[in-house]
Amino acid sequence: MAVKRRADFAENRVRILEAADEIFVERGVGAPLDSIAQRAGVGRATFFRHFPDRRALINEMLDLFLSKLEETSSKLDVTETSINEITPMFYDQMIHYAPVADFLRAQSREDPVLLEAIDRFHALLRPHVQAAISAGTVREDLREADIVIFAVMLAAAATTPNIGPEGRRAAYDLMMRGLQKQG
Repeated sequence: MAVKRRADFAENRVRILEAADEIFVERGVGAPLDSIAQRAGVGRATFFRHFPDRRALINEMLDLFLSKLEETSSKLDVTETSINEITPMFYDQMIHYAPVADFLRAQSREDPVLLEAIDRFHALLRPHVQAAISAGTVREDLREADIVIFAVMLAAAATTPNIGPEGRRAAYDLMMRGLQKQG
């Protein structure tokens, strides 16, 4: 019986996270937590057993987002052009998780979860940036932080009214050109 309970616990957690992903994309991170529980098919008590508050839920979503990016990055061969593979994936994920990014931007600059996330972003990008700089395929002054800043800007564009897909695409293209070696 205990094994079944543990399996149910894990399944409920996954369902809650999937529902939160959908709801936050549809309605933003301010959506009622009850709507997430309802979509996940769990009661309030089950929801709050897993995530005592909105911040705990968002922290878990951030960790999953970073884990996916780290896994993707680890599977890529680090080459002079791998930055051109990891960066679009990174940007696409940031646009998907734009409502979460909005929430995180509103947190203190000293927030330990946010600081750890930034360190993880930098670490997964670093080998690709260094290889591209060494090969001369990107600007010599490019830093991992620049790519993170670009991604945050794209996420902001994704939640700004009236920008639309064309505007986001134009911003993405502009940012990608900004990575390239000048002259």
